[in-house]
Amino acid sequence: MVKPIILDTDIGDDIDDAFALLFALKCSELELEAVTVVWGEVELRAKLASKLISTLGVKTPVALGSSQSLLGFKPGWKPCQAEVLKQGEAFSNILEAPAWRIISEKALETGNLNLVSIGPITNVALTLLFNPGFEKRVSLTSMAGVFKSLGAEYNVKCDPEALSLVLKSGVNPLLVGLDVTMRCVMPVSMVEKLKSSGKPEHRLVSAMLDAWTGGTGLRQPILHDPLALATLVDDRIVKAEKNRVEVELKGEYTRGFTVLTNGAPNASVCLDVDVDRFLKLFEEVIF
Repeated sequence: MVKPIILDTDIGDDIDDAFALLFALKCSELELEAVTVVWGEVELRAKLASKLISTLGVKTPVALGSSQSLLGFKPGWKPCQAEVLKQGEAFSNILEAPAWRIISEKALETGNLNLVSIGPITNVALTLLFNPGFEKRVSLTSMAGVFKSLGAEYNVKCDPEALSLVLKSGVNPLLVGLDVTMRCVMPVSMVEKLKSSGKPEHRLVSAMLDAWTGGTGLRQPILHDPLALATLVDDRIVKAEKNRVEVELKGEYTRGFTVLTNGAPNASVCLDVDVDRFLKLFEEVIF
């Protein structure tokens, strides 16, 4: 059965967001209802999402979400992949309605919506705040956290209050964290296959990859965000356990840590991954 999804993304910084969007657009088992963007220069992020969507000849709507965290912090950098945008381009599928409204409306329309958060989880938190009962109408998968080692994963560190709110809401997300995503490295052969393709969507993502490589010096993407999406297609890719997760909000050095504690489970946490199974699925879908 095809699963309706919304992808909530901070596309434009790390390249894995672009690969995740490409996966969502091309996977026959997922129906991408909308894309929502979050964090910093959301106008540029929306344009990047819109441009990638247009390469496949579809008009999936894109909505702008929060540019800042719940406490008002806004990053000051420009997404490096914005260099692929050209002056005068039209982006007719970018909506005026805010992300939280689109998310809540789609949840009411579909009844079995899968919300996939692959950036700071601010938009999800705002949707919960503005729509009492929303947590009962949606399934949430989030690329967030690290659980077997000490550290603050990027998406959580950007807005730890947002994840804390989500975990207290009763939505019970699947958390796909660094414990499993760091193992999902895109092989050099797959990078070369992308770069040699003549398809418009591959040419654009290849240009976005070049921008990312220029900014980071890295050549092999870690497929954090596509893994989160892949769990909706094949539940045998990861092994998850129900746990109680708390987010550290006060520590001077530990703010944003995700900690497994005693108590009633409020999330499912991914603790292992079948890397070969994931990479096989990922390659089949995007190519």
